[in-house]
Amino acid sequence: MFKNYFKTALRIFRKNKATTLINVLGLSIGIGSALIIFMVVEYDFSFDKYEPAKERIYRIVTEGDDWRNSGVPAPVHETVKSSVTGFETVAPIFLYNGDGPKIGIPQGNNKPLKVFKKQENFAFADNNYFKIFPHEWLAGNPKVSLQNPYNIVLTKSLAQLYFPNVSANDVMGKTVVFDDTLHATITGIIKDLKVNSDFKFKALVSLSTISSGNLKPVYNWGEWDNINSISQVIVKLLPGVQPEQINKQLTAYFKEHKADPEDSKVIHRLQPLSDVHTNTDFDGSVNKSTVNNLVLLALFLLLLGAINFINLSTASAAERAKEIGIRKTLGSKKSQLIWQFLSETFLLTLCTAVLSVAITPLLIKAFTGFIPEGLHFNYFLSQPSVWLFLLLLVIIVSVIAGLYPAFILTRFKPVLVLKNSTINNSGSSRSAWLRKSLIVFQFVIAQVFIIGMMVVDKQIGYSLQKDMGFRKDAIINFTVPFDFIKPNNKKFLLKEEIKKITGVQNVSLGNQSPAMGGQMSTVISYKEKGKDVKMNVDSRNGDTSYLSVYNIKLIAGRNITASDTANELLINETLAKQLGFANPADAVNHFVNFGSTPLPIVGVMKDFNLASVRTAIHPLIYFAQPKFGYMMHVSMTKDPATWQKTIAKIQAAWKNIYPDEDFDYTFLDKKISNFYREDQQLSTLLTWSAGVAIFISCLGLLGLVIFMTNKRVKEIGVRKVLGASVRQIITLLSVDFVKLLALAFVIAVPVAWWLMKNWLQNFAYHTGLSWWIFLLSGLIMITIALAILCLRAGKAAMANPVESLRSE
Repeated sequence: MFKNYFKTALRIFRKNKATTLINVLGLSIGIGSALIIFMVVEYDFSFDKYEPAKERIYRIVTEGDDWRNSGVPAPVHETVKSSVTGFETVAPIFLYNGDGPKIGIPQGNNKPLKVFKKQENFAFADNNYFKIFPHEWLAGNPKVSLQNPYNIVLTKSLAQLYFPNVSANDVMGKTVVFDDTLHATITGIIKDLKVNSDFKFKALVSLSTISSGNLKPVYNWGEWDNINSISQVIVKLLPGVQPEQINKQLTAYFKEHKADPEDSKVIHRLQPLSDVHTNTDFDGSVNKSTVNNLVLLALFLLLLGAINFINLSTASAAERAKEIGIRKTLGSKKSQLIWQFLSETFLLTLCTAVLSVAITPLLIKAFTGFIPEGLHFNYFLSQPSVWLFLLLLVIIVSVIAGLYPAFILTRFKPVLVLKNSTINNSGSSRSAWLRKSLIVFQFVIAQVFIIGMMVVDKQIGYSLQKDMGFRKDAIINFTVPFDFIKPNNKKFLLKEEIKKITGVQNVSLGNQSPAMGGQMSTVISYKEKGKDVKMNVDSRNGDTSYLSVYNIKLIAGRNITASDTANELLINETLAKQLGFANPADAVNHFVNFGSTPLPIVGVMKDFNLASVRTAIHPLIYFAQPKFGYMMHVSMTKDPATWQKTIAKIQAAWKNIYPDEDFDYTFLDKKISNFYREDQQLSTLLTWSAGVAIFISCLGLLGLVIFMTNKRVKEIGVRKVLGASVRQIITLLSVDFVKLLALAFVIAVPVAWWLMKNWLQNFAYHTGLSWWIFLLSGLIMITIALAILCLRAGKAAMANPVESLRSE
């Protein structure tokens, strides 16, 4: 029986090549896109699933009024377990503070160290780490390997890199040297994790190393007023303990230690381990809303392909009416006919699925910005879940696309069919209205994608061109090697050498640039004349040249004086207002407690953006601390033709002072454009989606136009014989479709306006929803659709009427 169904389906496909091709193209793109999105979603939600009792594992995080931080004050890990009940394990993780350590391996016999630069995924931890994140051990003991200072545990791959052809047991006890100063002994070798995890460290140094040496200032050891994402605390709750119970205790715990500003809404809470990877507020790798949007996109593209199938199937119902009438006359049951049409849809969808697998490598390029590094086409071939999803997708699409046409076609009555009265009027009317509704739905989706693409592009342009309050062009940043244990003066020598280079306007040494991807916060307090204000503020520090490098304006007071340590403060306008000064200039000469030291405010800076335009300007302090500066800020002349020569001279100066270090720099404007990488990826996705939606919608439109022109070929011949012009016939054939496109535009505009208005609310500073965007998007859509209509209708209108009327 099913063999006969498939044979019949193949004959139908051969007979209706154009319709079959349109359906295959539409569905293949939809299924292929859904397949890739499924792989992305499954990959992103597969992180950190291997840990035992993972549902009881959390990270303590910090939230402010309009900021989030995945870290906590450094001292938390020492006292939180004894102060808060309900923890089974507390595992502190201190991420390596810097670009990555330079590792030296002693070679013996007075030979120089074998050097490995900028090593990644290093962290400080204690033995509790392995109680939460278990590893397979090749050598060493997880209970004691990180017990003593200057102990280090390496992964197998890193051990083989540092000590080629040496067994794990023989690597034990050997020494590695951090940044030429810190000597650590290898006390454990673990296997590399083969699972997806956000805690995939290659080397773990004992946490007591920080407190035993000179690293305390680097990691803010003992400072309750400093919150940094490099100091994290992972906890495992006791069975039966609820996170709400812990959150209440954390509030009391931090209040007891006075870690939070009294007038700020800073809270500390538990973040589930399952939320770590998909929460960008706390440094997650992927935005959960992005994943949800990808799922919606897959559904829309699948729907568009299915709509084409439904439209073309119901439109061609009359052509199959006699076949159905004869089958019913010969005894076919309605259920058998439904199975016949469903099997046709299944066979078509199955062929489409094969094609979608073939074009998956091409479609992956369209999703490049959303494809994680660990995901590739080989992953698709190796995952049973992907093949199972593909099979379910074929079945579901077959049912959705084939069920309604099957019921429509099987309702025909044999007596009426064989009298050439194929479909009753009510049935015809319902099918026509359904087709029109589906066409409108298709073009509404396409129209919304076009408007969304244009709004996102406009916002990105606005973000990149906005005056951020500081100079961002012709400025390069690069980090300098820095020994936190024994600071040296090489960086100051480098700064003086760079200042002498032709093409360099100014140089500053400090920490971060005015706008950065993250947040550097600290706590200040102000107590004067009955005021008692304590708050979290952003901070920048460096030397006295910082303002001139970035053209940051002072609206009151003066610049700080040169000093190795903070003894004066600059604040921004926002902070002056939050301290209660209606006139920012009035804040000058007042004192602010920075840590435990009162420092005078000597100047007020004009507000400038501290991050992307998504974030409002925060209160900010600037103070002198070049001694601990690690980033060089160099402003060059604004003539791009001179930049490469200037940078080459800077590199030569670098090599003279740091001959063994690589010189890596970044243009500040490029760094700022990276703030909007996610938005640029969204723009690319919307552009691609709009193109695909238009393509699929126009394919369906083309199929219906072909069907309508074929159905009315004799009418067109008669009209031409009676004197109708080609233009009149094209208008006749196109007017109904144009009305549907206009209706789709009318529906799409308020939908797109609402969606994009909500999207723009994510930005503290954003562009407006200009009327011309909606008008231009409508013109684009109608122009493309009219071109297809006119081409196909024009072909029918220009055909020789003799050919169509020969049989009359």
